[in-house]
Amino acid sequence: MESGNTAVFERIMDTIVQKKGITKMFLDYDGTLVDLTSQPEFAVPGEELLSLLRRLKVVVPLYIVTGRDLEGIISLVGAGFNIIAMHGSQFISEEGNRWNIENFDYYRSRTEVLRERYLQLEKQYPGLRIIDKGGGLQFHYYNVRKSVLSELEQTISKVSEVGFEMYSGKYVFELRVKGVNKGTAIRRFMNANDFILFSGDDRTDEEAFNMLQGHITIKVGEGETSAMFRVDSPANMKRLLSDMLEEPEIVFRKGK
Repeated sequence: MESGNTAVFERIMDTIVQKKGITKMFLDYDGTLVDLTSQPEFAVPGEELLSLLRRLKVVVPLYIVTGRDLEGIISLVGAGFNIIAMHGSQFISEEGNRWNIENFDYYRSRTEVLRERYLQLEKQYPGLRIIDKGGGLQFHYYNVRKSVLSELEQTISKVSEVGFEMYSGKYVFELRVKGVNKGTAIRRFMNANDFILFSGDDRTDEEAFNMLQGHITIKVGEGETSAMFRVDSPANMKRLLSDMLEEPEIVFRKGK
């Protein structure tokens, strides 16, 4: 790791030792474990990353936390992981048990209708992709010309739908179920004795950073953050996780 990241790792390790180890680990996917891509389906994990995740889940309860829909993330990382999907609307355990938030079928049917309502924006802003995630509607603008991004933002800011709220992230706006966020979702899997690690890269992860004060929170990449620590790239985040596996007796403890 580069010297700056090494110093961060040492501070993280000091905090972990003081707290007698991590009991659970929650990791965002896009921008945290893999680089952001021009098309969401291009963010394919390599075997090295999948091997790392499999090794981690042997020594600590591991959760992948993502804004992607459940089927979409499973198509990338495969089965056998605890996954919190759609910012906390969908869940699957590593054993394969699935469940959704209340009334999720309603939101799923609504976004199918809403996609048709806003589909004309793809013609108005070439490069824009409007993606029905089955319970969330994503406006993905990675390939939209910079000269029209301000106009696009103004247009998207006027979108308002009952039961949904608009958030903005890296190269994306999304209508998501109102009141759903990663922080609240993570809290469902924690108990009073847990000391957890959560790492993310985007504005949506800030909600979790704010709710998880006192735990190990790691911002990946640039930008203002309320996270306790910062790592500069997904590559170095993976190196940090790999380094943690070299000292499992110090880094991890069993939750009680």
